[in-house]
Amino acid sequence: MADLVVDYNLLDKAQTALTGLAREFSNIKSQERAYDGDWGSPRIQNAMADFAGNWDDHRKNLLQKINTLGQHTQESKKGFQGTDTKLKSQLTKK
Repeated sequence: MADLVVDYNLLDKAQTALTGLAREFSNIKSQERAYDGDWGSPRIQNAMADFAGNWDDHRKNLLQKINTLGQHTQESKKGFQGTDTKLKSQLTKK
């Protein structure tokens, strides 16, 4: 039977990346109108504001999924570590 190998470093990196993405998605709303002066035209400003507004619901949905995936990643790591500890304890009993 093949051994299951869990890369805890990879799980940590995934958790860090997901936390960063969640932070970016949470803070992106504050940047929504930051570029208004760069568009050069009120019509373009309004179009971009409409686009950003339409993304509110999508952003909330994505943020929820990112947070859920982060929780699952953390729970998976804890579960595997608990199993590793239990197996090690059973193997090292005298």
